[in-house]
Amino acid sequence: MSTRVQRKANDDSSLFYEFDLHLPSRTIFCGNAETENLDADDALAASTFLKGMHLLNQAAVTTESGISVILNHWGGDEYHFLAVYDAIAASPHHVTITVYGAAFSMGSWILQSADHRVVSPNATLLLHYGSWDLPIDDASEERVSSAHNEAQRLRRLMERTYLEKMQKKNPMITLGEVKSLLHAESYIPAQEAVRLGLADEVL
Repeated sequence: MSTRVQRKANDDSSLFYEFDLHLPSRTIFCGNAETENLDADDALAASTFLKGMHLLNQAAVTTESGISVILNHWGGDEYHFLAVYDAIAASPHHVTITVYGAAFSMGSWILQSADHRVVSPNATLLLHYGSWDLPIDDASEERVSSAHNEAQRLRRLMERTYLEKMQKKNPMITLGEVKSLLHAESYIPAQEAVRLGLADEVL
């Protein structure tokens, strides 16, 4: 291998390990880690992903140039990761998400943004409502009410997202059944995710 080719390969590898982006294969990683500073980590993960998606969208030769997303996601802040969801859904290119490991909470929500949803044989989805920190200390009734209303809005958005995807597989699925899955904190293995319409195929 020539020095120039070796340097190019090293640059591509560095880009992937440092910025979660591999331009030659049009692949981007989407994930996060559970740490003590979740808000900052979620913000960084979302920001890095949005920048990478922008590069992939702009670097495409044609609109037929697909994008691959590798997902191993433990969930997190709704706003940061709805930004990720919207960036994938709005891409003019065909996006395939492949789950390795976990698509928990917001991770399973992000999965629904793809044109094609793939889960590895041992991948697991988690569907739940999650938690919402309502203001308590020195909070006015108006602030508490506003936060509660926002939490309910996000719940309805989540329910609608899952329902629309699941009904494409089974039009008889009801909103009540989706709510039951979310209330039950449902861990869903790969084959079951496909059966329910939460994924398209097992890898």
